Parts: sequence; C-alpha cells; structure tokens
Amino acid sequence: MKIFIAFIRKEFWHVLRDRRSLVILLGLPVVMMLIFGFALSNEVKNSSVAVLDLSGDDISEQILHRLDASQYFQISYRLERFDDLEALFRENKVMLGIIIPASMQGKLLGEGETSIQVIGNAVDPNTANTSMQYVRSIIADYQKEIWNDRELPYQIDVSYQMMYNPQLESSCNFVPGVMTLILMLLGAMMTSVSIVREKELGTMEILLVSPMRPFLVILSKAIPYLVLCFIDVLIILLLAYTVLQMPMRGSLALLLLMSVLFIITTYL
Repeated sequence: MKIFIAFIRKEFWHVLRDRRSLVILLGLPVVMMLIFGFALSNEVKNSSVAVLDLSGDDISEQILHRLDASQYFQISYRLERFDDLEALFRENKVMLGIIIPASMQGKLLGEGETSIQVIGNAVDPNTANTSMQYVRSIIADYQKEIWNDRELPYQIDVSYQMMYNPQLESSCNFVPGVMTLILMLLGAMMTSVSIVREKELGTMEILLVSPMRPFLVILSKAIPYLVLCFIDVLIILLLAYTVLQMPMRGSLALLLLMSVLFIITTYL
C-alpha cells in the first residue's frame, strides 16, 4: 500500500510540473464555459426592429417604449411606408417588423379589441419565433396593466409557459453539456497522454518491472487526473453561478457525487 501511495504522489508531482497539462486541465474548462456562456447563445437580445406606426397615439407610443426599453429589442427604424420593410429584410438589417394600425387607441377603448401585426424575418426561423413570443409577452403585460387585471367578457387569454427554462437562457442548456464534454475528454485523454509520455521517455519499462502490478500502475496515473477533473467540476459550477448567473437547484452534494461517478466511468 505504501508503494501504491508513493506512485500516486509521484504522479501528482509529474502533473504539477507539467505546465502544459495544467493549462489544458484547468484552463480549458474556463475558456469553454466563457465561450459557450457568452459567445454561443440562443437568446434574443438587442434585436433590431423596424416600426410602422400608423396610429401615433399615446397607447402605441407606450407599447413601443416598452419594446425599446426591454433587453430583447432595439427600435432601429421608424418607417413611413410598408414597402420599406421588405428592403430592410432583404438587407438583413432587422429581425422583426411591427405594424401598428391607424386609430389603435380608439378601437381599443371603444371596441375593446385591436390588433398589432408582427412580421418576422424567416431567414432564422427559431430566432424569429422566439422574438415574436417576446413581443406578445410584452404586449400582454402592458394590456394587463391598462385594464388593471379586470376580467372582461369575451376575452381570450392565451397563456404560454416554458418548462425548465422559462427565460430561454442559454447557460441553462450549455453548462450541463459543456461540463459533461469536459469530463469525458480530460480524464481519459490526459491519463492516456501521461502513459504515452512514459513510453516516449522510456520509463514505462521501469514502472512495469517495479513491485507494483500493471493495473495499479495505471490506477496510480488515473487518480491525480480524477482529482483534477473534480476540481474542474467545482470551477465550472462556480463560473456558472457567479459569471453566468445560472441558478442552482437540487442537491449540490448529489451533483458532485454523480460527477465523480461519471469521471470514473470515462476510464472504463
């Protein structure tokens, strides 16, 4: 047992002295978390919008102000004609076009209903569909405010609910996937690199003729990287919680335990 512990201690020193391995082990999770968390995103933020306001009354201006003040949209163009919208779509300058009909305030207060036309750029259908849902949600919230949440006859209420990730935040999708990918690659890959390095340096034969069994030699090389992969799990969770603002739900101890089991399975 003392010989086995001595081998593990030796492997730890090999890892700590190899700066390139440390950069891969500890730097790769940080880089991938930042790239997947910020650079790659399926959220719609600051999307350019063109508006054709044929009404120009207080309610239409309030709705447009709500849209422009949100983090999802930016009103970039105020149109005078409907034909100008097609040109913006062709040049890929806007994602949505919002058409507000004439006398919208009079129809809403007099007839109790009105309509706003939203036209999406179908070049990216997923983003366009998500943007439309955001527009409908913002307008629905405004409508509840002006009616003071009163129940009206013949009112049709359309309710939308997104399970698991209601805000469509990309970090909730990317973080678990990136963590799994990193643990799959680093544990087995770095252990294999360590064994290959021993072969290249000609020291593998010395290890095999030692009193240790070959299985224990391989195990002694795997344990340091298992510990470092567990440290990577802690780094990923810390970045997800502090930098990406991803909420933690459930048992943290169970998550760490399952992560250790997953790292072990990558060696099998």
